[in-house]
Amino acid sequence: MNSQQLVNRRVRSLMRIALSLGLMLGSGLGYGFLQTAFNSQQHEQSAQSELGRFGRAEYEQLKPGMTLTEVRSILYRGVEVSRSATTAKFVWENRDGSKITATFVNDKLNSKEQSGLK
Repeated sequence: MNSQQLVNRRVRSLMRIALSLGLMLGSGLGYGFLQTAFNSQQHEQSAQSELGRFGRAEYEQLKPGMTLTEVRSILYRGVEVSRSATTAKFVWENRDGSKITATFVNDKLNSKEQSGLK
């Protein structure tokens, strides 16, 4: 076997190894993506079940200047209903139809409204 054949053989071996690693990594990434999506969906369903648990007391905890993360720590996820370059509006609704609407300007709570809270 000449040196060129030996080089070609090594290159083919390395290519097979690279392909095998790529397939393994790709499969792992696909599995990880599916697991993340499934867990995220479970978390979303869990958060949705928590949505029916806020009232006037939680509404009163919301203060101007709070971040969305701070508001979500009180009310959970909520639904973004509109967004512009500087403004975003979110709604949290209980099972009984009572709700809180919050407007964020530059990622800070600017205003809040409620309807039907007990």
